Amino acid sequence: MLAKMTKKTALIVLGMHRSGTSSVAGALALAGAAAPKHLMPAAADNPKGFWESSAVADFNDRILNREGSNWHDWRAIPKAPLLADRSARNDAIDLLRDEFGDAAVIVLKDPRICRIFPLWRQTLLEAGYDPLVVSPVRAPSEVAASLESRNALSRNHALRLWMRHVLDAEQSSRGLDRRFVLWPDFLHQWRTVFDAINKLSATTLNLDDARSSEIDAFLSTDLRRQSDASPPPSAVARTYGLLAQLSRHGEHSDLHFALDDLRSDFDQACDLFSDAPR
Repeated sequence: MLAKMTKKTALIVLGMHRSGTSSVAGALALAGAAAPKHLMPAAADNPKGFWESSAVADFNDRILNREGSNWHDWRAIPKAPLLADRSARNDAIDLLRDEFGDAAVIVLKDPRICRIFPLWRQTLLEAGYDPLVVSPVRAPSEVAASLESRNALSRNHALRLWMRHVLDAEQSSRGLDRRFVLWPDFLHQWRTVFDAINKLSATTLNLDDARSSEIDAFLSTDLRRQSDASPPPSAVARTYGLLAQLSRHGEHSDLHFALDDLRSDFDQACDLFSDAPR
């Protein structure tokens, strides 16, 4: 069972589409974290479930739409309007209350949150949660192959989308307790990740034999259906390499500075092609 706490914990699965976020969120729920009330139904492309709230996804779509964006847009969204929107934060707090009630530990997942995490970060703090971020990272070529198959996005579009999500999520989650994890490693070494989560906060995930066996069965190798060995552009490869270092060695200012440089260059490139289809 989860230990009783005076303050609630939000385990935020903060990662790009098709990067293993569903499997990470599902494993956390199987270990005892509360899943949302309105679970998005499983689909052919995700037969073991998305483990995310359809209501939260709808809310995030509305926020993106208000900012002139959508889930497959690779342009940056300004932070200031997100942080200034008191009404949106109130709506998000009500949404958290409806989806999770008084649960002491919740798992919140929707890849769209990567784009608007400043809003959700402030919302969670105001709602009385200690945020703890778990960021799955998957090879960008594999993500692109999956998005090509599922959504008919071009490879370059998918790689731009990957860059936007991972760079925004990394920058906007700094200062919080967080753990980056390479998704293929998580499938086989999830216990190590959960042990780290337990050490980062007052959370106590249930790792008894019965729950562990259930999670092992859930994280079967057939979850990884796409692979692509094609080398990505150098900026994409460098971004992935830096995130891999964060997953293996933890936080370091040199890694943050290098990621800041990449994000700045990427933002400038996006400005140049702001009229391109997205």
